[in-house]
Amino acid sequence: MTSGPKNSSSANFELAVILPLGVAANQLMKVESELRFLNAKLSRYGQERSSARGEAAARLEKMSEAVDAIRQLIAEIQADIQPQASGATLRTRSDRDD
Repeated sequence: MTSGPKNSSSANFELAVILPLGVAANQLMKVESELRFLNAKLSRYGQERSSARGEAAARLEKMSEAVDAIRQLIAEIQADIQPQASGATLRTRSDRDD
């Protein structure tokens, strides 16, 4: 069995695009986890100190929005990395919805 141009280009594509996207997704998951931890910590702080409650609530809202945005990015990256089981190929730049 010889490795043809298709196998070579597939491996090159995986190394050039899919692997870095996977790394980015993993980093985003770490950031999301850290933001959730800080969110819980800030929430606890706001409950303990009634004077800081308003400021804590505003920051919690911003952090929640950031976590939601990161979750969406992770889902989109994972959808692009893993082709659908129905045999669909990776989407090219021209047929993406973003």
